[in-house]
Amino acid sequence: MSSAIHANTLDRRSAPNPGWREFDQLFHDAIGRGLLSGGVALAWHKGAVVHAAAMGWRDIARDDPMRMDAIFRLYSMTKPVVAVAMMILWDEGRWSPTDPIAKYLPELADLQVMVGTDETGAPILAPPSTPPTMEHLMTHQTGFSYGFAEDAIDRAFRAAGVPVLPCDLSAEAYLKRLAQVPLAFEPGTGWRYGVSMDVQGIIVERLSGMGLRDFMRQRIFAPLEMVDTDFLVPAEKRDRLATLYAIEADTLVELTADTPSFTYENMAKLARRDIVLSYDRVPMLPSGGGGLVSTAADYLRLGRMLLGRGSIDGIRLLSPEAVATMTRSHTPHLLAGRFGTPPHELRPGYEFAYNGVAVTDPVAAGVSLGQGTYFWDGAAGCWFWVDPENETVLVALVQLLTDAEKLSLQFRSRDIVADIIANSSNSQNLPAA
Repeated sequence: MSSAIHANTLDRRSAPNPGWREFDQLFHDAIGRGLLSGGVALAWHKGAVVHAAAMGWRDIARDDPMRMDAIFRLYSMTKPVVAVAMMILWDEGRWSPTDPIAKYLPELADLQVMVGTDETGAPILAPPSTPPTMEHLMTHQTGFSYGFAEDAIDRAFRAAGVPVLPCDLSAEAYLKRLAQVPLAFEPGTGWRYGVSMDVQGIIVERLSGMGLRDFMRQRIFAPLEMVDTDFLVPAEKRDRLATLYAIEADTLVELTADTPSFTYENMAKLARRDIVLSYDRVPMLPSGGGGLVSTAADYLRLGRMLLGRGSIDGIRLLSPEAVATMTRSHTPHLLAGRFGTPPHELRPGYEFAYNGVAVTDPVAAGVSLGQGTYFWDGAAGCWFWVDPENETVLVALVQLLTDAEKLSLQFRSRDIVADIIANSSNSQNLPAA
């Protein structure tokens, strides 16, 4: 099946709500200003698709309009998918949050913590007082980083050659490089965005005896009918792949593996080749942190499964307990510091779950999302949320590799969707004429 929206989803579409025009206008305004190529949005509310829109262009130079079945680079929206893979194995009793990471990856048994720097700026190292655990790995509390910044830890990441999106080296080679890099803090005492989900992908392989791509295809994508989600785009689907752009001097610039340079403040120290992939072959090491491509329809299936507490259309992928564990806060002890990654700062009510944010108190967090919402986003502007309180899943996909704050589509959309849901509830409660 390669339809824009799965047939069993199309069968459950509600009457259009005019409030969604304001949602779409966020995209159209940015497109009209030449700051966005296009996008696709899908919303599910109380058992039906309540909004579906393809806006702008899939490829500007080719004058090719956006289409509902366009394929997008998910980047970090891969992370919740690898969390689902981990929770399938958790359901099977294959791992426990208290297990040391080294139980499954002995290559990482001798990780060191950076406790300071010497007069030359080189790290001073010491063994961790607490070995990093699986709980730390699932919540960015290990002390791994990504190499984005100009500090001792990230310089060490770049010097060791740890890739942001591993694809052309083996798991063994990757772990050998990672083992050379010091942890940024004592495991469990801080939060730092990093390569933990790529490490999770390797653990999925070790525990299952399958490659990560094969595991996801057999255990997640096939049951959920996520027919276009993969670590590559085959030749017959290349005309559906949305072109990737960046903003240079307030102008959209197409990004390919051959683009000389581009500006991305949140990844200032990374070369283009580190994050712009071709997706034309099966990677040697699929990136659990950012390697997937997908469609809005496919990702909506994943979100609906989480909304259904592990089940969708009579198919159970996870136990309710696994979904609850994955989507609840695991960082109540890290709310007093300034932890997070732009634009997501951990704070009361806005806490970290497994591979995504958990909204535990919308008022305290200052967000227009329901209590219990689980969400995450990606470097190219894609975002999604699963809001059990409001029985809603939203998926919005764009391909703009720039800081999320520049257009703020995700954050501005929250208030609009909250108003739509509130007005919809109010209209349903009105007495009959």
